[in-house]
Amino acid sequence: MSAEKNIDFADETRRFFSIQLSRYLGSRPSRSFSGLPEHDAVFGMIKDAWVELRSSDALNGLSRGGREAIYVTTIIVFPSFVAEAGLRCIPVDFVSGRRLGEQIIAVPSRPIPGM
Repeated sequence: MSAEKNIDFADETRRFFSIQLSRYLGSRPSRSFSGLPEHDAVFGMIKDAWVELRSSDALNGLSRGGREAIYVTTIIVFPSFVAEAGLRCIPVDFVSGRRLGEQIIAVPSRPIPGM
């Protein structure tokens, strides 16, 4: 009997999602989603990463701790926007593709890691 047959993949899925979701929300200033479109996009990216990881041979034969180490070291590159100093942005609804208003808002700059 292979070790994979003893794996509760429902539990493994929850653990992977929990780790990745905590990592994503921990990187957000508000520690929360800005809305449903962001939520859906992030969950979709985590799901895609999980499907790819599970379909690979990376989890085969690993102990629970070994699988946990893979989950922690799996990095999903979530898209983000960091404005450069002095840049002005127009708020847009990316689902509909329409401006949310004509008011131009100033976006505070913040340092870009590694630069």
